[in-house]
Amino acid sequence: KEEKRAETIAKITAKQSEEENNGTKQKNNMVVEETAAGIRLSMRDIRFKPDSDEVLPSESYRLDEIAKVLKMVPDSQFLVEGHTAAVGKPSGEQTLSEQRAKRIAAELSKRGISADKFICKGHGGNKPIASNSTDEGRAQNRRVEITILE
Repeated sequence: KEEKRAETIAKITAKQSEEENNGTKQKNNMVVEETAAGIRLSMRDIRFKPDSDEVLPSESYRLDEIAKVLKMVPDSQFLVEGHTAAVGKPSGEQTLSEQRAKRIAAELSKRGISADKFICKGHGGNKPIASNSTDEGRAQNRRVEITILE
């Protein structure tokens, strides 16, 4: 298991030119982290139309890059988790985060990854990684995380 994880991380890091960012690898505002469940790719500040699951056209290149990475591990399942900034009603944030996770999975399916590989969840604003009191913090909290499950 450890060997396979190391091999997958090596594939991902070889695929992308990276820079160190507080102990994580970051490219195109994407962070690669090891977790207990598997390798997590976090798309930080992913741009959607406001209060919508519609991905802005400018994000297409990031989705292309994620699809390339996921295609390197064709036998894996992928957990797609949507997160929002905590700025509205919690029930609305929950629904929106679920819709956004499903939309990212659908976009990746359009790029050649089988839809049955994805498990989608939404967390609303319940799992912030930064403060919601600043624009920068809210941007970090608006994210989609994709875990390559082991």
